[in-house]
Amino acid sequence: MTTVIPSQTTQIFYPDPAEIENCLSRIATELSDPTPLPVRVTMMSVHGGKPPLYAVVLRSRDKAPMRQKLEQVLNRKLCLGTTSFSLKAEEARLVVNYGAPQK
Repeated sequence: MTTVIPSQTTQIFYPDPAEIENCLSRIATELSDPTPLPVRVTMMSVHGGKPPLYAVVLRSRDKAPMRQKLEQVLNRKLCLGTTSFSLKAEEARLVVNYGAPQK
């Protein structure tokens, strides 16, 4: 988790890009995607104390199954043929919660 300190009294934790990448990779494995590194995630800081955005690039050859699964997890549509998109901090948490290993 990445810590962002908007003021001295509160700390807000946002998912680390590597954590999101690992969760998305687990989802890709669940979908039988053989690509060694099926996704790339980077965090983009937003000015004005707003939560960060995460840039996601799908690197798989067959992106459709991953796109469909992410549409289910995020409960929103992704553009047909899209290879990259951004996630809001809340959506990144959804991905992390879905892709976290079961204990």
